[in-house]
Amino acid sequence: MSWLFFSLMAPLLWSLSNMIDKFAINNITSNYISFIFLLSIGNTFFAAIIYAFLRPKDLDVAFACINLISGIAIFLQYFAYSYSLEDMDVSIVIPIHQSEPLFVLIASALLFNSIPTYGQMGGFLLITSGILLLCASGKTLDGLGQKKHIMMILVSAFFGAASTVISDEILKVTSLAPVLLFNFLGYALGGLLLLLIPHCRRLITHDLKQFNLKQFGVFGLTNTFDVGGYIFFMAALSAGGGAALVSVVVSIHPLFVLLFGFLATRYFPTLLTEDIAPTSLLRKTTSILVIVAGVAVISLHDG
Repeated sequence: MSWLFFSLMAPLLWSLSNMIDKFAINNITSNYISFIFLLSIGNTFFAAIIYAFLRPKDLDVAFACINLISGIAIFLQYFAYSYSLEDMDVSIVIPIHQSEPLFVLIASALLFNSIPTYGQMGGFLLITSGILLLCASGKTLDGLGQKKHIMMILVSAFFGAASTVISDEILKVTSLAPVLLFNFLGYALGGLLLLLIPHCRRLITHDLKQFNLKQFGVFGLTNTFDVGGYIFFMAALSAGGGAALVSVVVSIHPLFVLLFGFLATRYFPTLLTEDIAPTSLLRKTTSILVIVAGVAVISLHDG
């Protein structure tokens, strides 16, 4: 049952990363542009480690280019995530981001003529219902995050799904090491491209001049947790858990986020604060359970 342990460790580390992300974007950087820049360029370090220790041999130029596109999609995913995270509770951002399987279904239908089953359509409706329930609050739509933020989270989920579909196809013809290598490089490339935009370059330069070593360390920590979660996720698949079962277990990610958000607000309010009013917690918990159920239905009916 090692796959189950790995599957639980992935959302645990991702949730810790999400908490640090929220702290960093609200307390260290002055804007989300600087935040996503630092979040992305750290991936060059992990790409270098993969190349140094694994030395991928089955490198193909065509697949490398497609793989880079997958990595850029990951950057766009986190770019949209950062935009919404700046003004919304992380315990709202992450559950809505669980809509990613919906876009995977849509992409599969459009690209590979894969007709969704009745079970998958049921999961589609559950996820949609959970998101609507989560947003059925004036505070969510008009206070902590306006409609544009909700839309940006869905955009983030779309790019996450795009990267997943591309990576899944590439993994059918090549090994894991080069896929990870070029995914990390593509993600880092997206951040570097921000420097070509004068406005973004000014914002990034301004913040970099203000940071001390400890603040840079915060970004190193969140990157480590994020990459660690991804490695555990891939390890769960390699350990024989199966994509469907692993996806179901990993989908409890928002529950970890809700728990950590509650504990941080209760005991460390100077670091992070979430809306933990009883009615809000009940709505968030209920909507998360509905969304997780939808992800489970889609995953178990996949294929």
